[in-house]
Order: sequence, then structure tokens, then C-alpha cells
Amino acid sequence: MPIVRIDVPEGTPVEVKKRIRADVKKAIDVALDPTQKGKYPQTAKWIYVSIREAFGELGDGLPTISVDTRPGRTDAQKEKLMALCCDLFERHLGTRDVYLILRESEAINHQCGGQQLPVWRPS
Repeated sequence: MPIVRIDVPEGTPVEVKKRIRADVKKAIDVALDPTQKGKYPQTAKWIYVSIREAFGELGDGLPTISVDTRPGRTDAQKEKLMALCCDLFERHLGTRDVYLILRESEAINHQCGGQQLPVWRPS
């Protein structure tokens, strides 16, 4: 259940933001939980992605992506996520200059609906 916050330049059209949001959800599903191989598509609803506009310019701090998740992903999975995000931002905004930060915190620090999430383990 990653929490994802994306900053894009002011004035980014709503339709572009919708496509970015959908593509980032797919990228996270593919890169960070590849073992399910689409077996549980309903779990994608727990990839929470929000997009906000920020004052700045492409290639000068934007776009930025912050991903907060539980530990357990490999360096290769994280690198795949970065490559997929660069690809999608090149398609939607014409830039590969994307800053992505992945923050991992223990499951005890992830609460949803008043309950602690379980420790994440690959399927």
C-alpha cells in the first residue's frame, strides 16, 4: 500500500494529470509487486496516488515523486520503478528529468482504517 505524491508544474492539464496518475499506479504495481502478475488486480486500489501542482519548472525540481511504503523491495525493483516513471513522464510531459524518492518505514507506521498494516512480504 504505497502512498505516492507527485508534484507537477502549475498549469498541467487535468487530463494529463489523470493519465500520469493511472500510469504511476501501473508502474508501482509492476515494479514493486511483480510476483502477483495481475493475479489480484483489486489490490491496485491500495496504491494511493495524489498529484498536486507546484511552482517550478520541468527539469528544475519537477516532476518529483515521493513514495512511502513498507520495507521489502529489492534495489532492482526500485530501479525498475525509476525507469518506468522516467518513461511515463517522457510520454506525458516530455522530460526524463524526474526526481523520485522512496521512503520505507516499518509496518507499524502504516495505519489504514484505524488498523496497522501487516508486514509486507513478496508473494
